[in-house]
Amino acid sequence: MEPLTAYPLKCSGPKAKFGESEPRPSKEVESFARKNYGVTFPIFHKIKILGSDAEPAFRFLVDSSKKEPRWNFWKYLVNPEGQVVKFWRPEEPTEVIRPDIAALVRQMIIKKKEDL
Repeated sequence: MEPLTAYPLKCSGPKAKFGESEPRPSKEVESFARKNYGVTFPIFHKIKILGSDAEPAFRFLVDSSKKEPRWNFWKYLVNPEGQVVKFWRPEEPTEVIRPDIAALVRQMIIKKKEDL
């Protein structure tokens, strides 16, 4: 199977919500990640992900899944209809997540072929 890194599915953002785990400014975090880890995917600026002033996308993810992230690297899988279909905690390894993402992409390809 082709690695998930071949697909533009990754994005991340520094979050200081959890115990001030990332107190540095966004640009500094981005520079550090690119220089030290070779990160090439988009990195968002720091945003609020919990509470009444959370960014709308995160409010939607939490409201839809009824699962509030408890730490960084919480993951949500959203289908083309905008529904949260699955979520994973930070400790879930890529090997556990990959089949669900592949299955959703497969369903999208099949649907697209049927629509042609």
